[in-house]
Amino acid sequence: MKFRLGWKKFHKWAGLLTAVFLLIFCASGIIMNHRAAFSGIDVTRKLLPADYHLKNFNNGIIRGTLPLDSMRLMAFGSSGLWLTDRSFSSFADFNEGLPKGADNRQIRNVVIMRDGNLWCATQFGLFRRENNGWKEITLPGNDERISDLTLTPDSTGLIVLGRSAIYRVTPDGASECKQLTAPADYKPRVTLFKTVWQLHSGELFGTAGRIVVDIIALVIIFLCITGIILFILPYRIRRLSKKHLTDKIKPTARKMKWNFRWHDKAGAVTIIFTVIIAFTGMCLRPPLMIPLVLTETSPLPGSNLDSDNAWHDKLRGIRWDENLDKWIVSTTEGFFTFDRNFSGAPGKPGKAPAISPMGVNVFEKEGKEWLIGSFSGLYRWNPEKETVTDYFTGKASERQGGRPVSTHLVSGFSTDLGTPTVFDFSTGAAGLPEMPEELASQPMSLWNVALELHVGRCYTPFLGPLSSLFVFLAGLIITLVLISGYIIHHRHKKRSLTK
Repeated sequence: MKFRLGWKKFHKWAGLLTAVFLLIFCASGIIMNHRAAFSGIDVTRKLLPADYHLKNFNNGIIRGTLPLDSMRLMAFGSSGLWLTDRSFSSFADFNEGLPKGADNRQIRNVVIMRDGNLWCATQFGLFRRENNGWKEITLPGNDERISDLTLTPDSTGLIVLGRSAIYRVTPDGASECKQLTAPADYKPRVTLFKTVWQLHSGELFGTAGRIVVDIIALVIIFLCITGIILFILPYRIRRLSKKHLTDKIKPTARKMKWNFRWHDKAGAVTIIFTVIIAFTGMCLRPPLMIPLVLTETSPLPGSNLDSDNAWHDKLRGIRWDENLDKWIVSTTEGFFTFDRNFSGAPGKPGKAPAISPMGVNVFEKEGKEWLIGSFSGLYRWNPEKETVTDYFTGKASERQGGRPVSTHLVSGFSTDLGTPTVFDFSTGAAGLPEMPEELASQPMSLWNVALELHVGRCYTPFLGPLSSLFVFLAGLIITLVLISGYIIHHRHKKRSLTK
């Protein structure tokens, strides 16, 4: 007996196979498109694979520490602020006044001004410690996430680094926004990866674009549900027929007819949009993402990427270097230096450490050198001598690009615990006491759970090395399912016209 797989059978069985994953993709995508709306909702890590459980201070829970006095430290990271001692033996919650939700407590940095006031920056806001609690200080005109926080050279003010501009903040909370000067050789260019990424989410066309993508996601959810119903109902009709329950067959047949009609119409009307969403999603993971990352184009005119600001969504970290008498700024384009007042064109160091696309996690001064850490490793960097040394091997590092992820996923660093301590995102830190239950029980934000589901990383325990190809393979099958559905629709329409 010869088996023949036509478009109809492929659409039926491949559609059924991918329906659950499509529902997950759509639901998680909607959540990711509205981060602020879901920022207060958390998920217990007990429901997640073991890789997401907190143990040994992993998963970015400690980004850094700040000494408060000879005995006490402020530890901060992905789950807020914690008052601890220099042996990391006890922890007390120090988050009172911060908005609820793990996503609202992603701490970028904590500093103490010369006047003794304690300040912290989360990814969504700037806060000052007042009366045993944190009070938010508004940054006028800021509608984007915060990348970093540091003191001015004399420690009497703050520099808040947004994703696209800086804010000078005085001790009383007054702030001034400044757009940084473009490099002398600046040409507006963006990676094709970023263009496809924002097209996939709808962000390329602002709020309207995101809403359109949300509607498409709801249509796909409808197609999945009606498709599952269309798979189940024929079996139900057969069972009813065998039992001669004719009075129940007609209502079931009407349900099937209704589901088929709207499944067919909704799929046909939105085919261009659904295929674009499926195909662009497939391009955002290996192997298709690699050529997109390496290809630069001019920003699409009128899109979200078409900005007069040369630093639009590029700023990631900032520190003052007294030896250079300049600001050092970490960006998606590498490191740049600016004068004290950010008034002139930036300079570019001749040699600098490689930084992961996920951004810089360690930016600490050590004598005349800087410790620069990210998911690309940890390096000692001397901007004056233009030397870069691997922190772990002590050997000179020649790599300034290449593979974005190192064997050392550096997520934090501290020199306040007796010996220099590196916090690895996967394995945590060595030589520390067992992590207390207060930290181990910290939840994960719903937005981050949605992200892990959407990009397929949460399937690593089940798929192993193949998990990196999951989104590509799923996207390929989903694209073919959508196209096959349209082919079936077109054939039905053609037959009906010839009758």
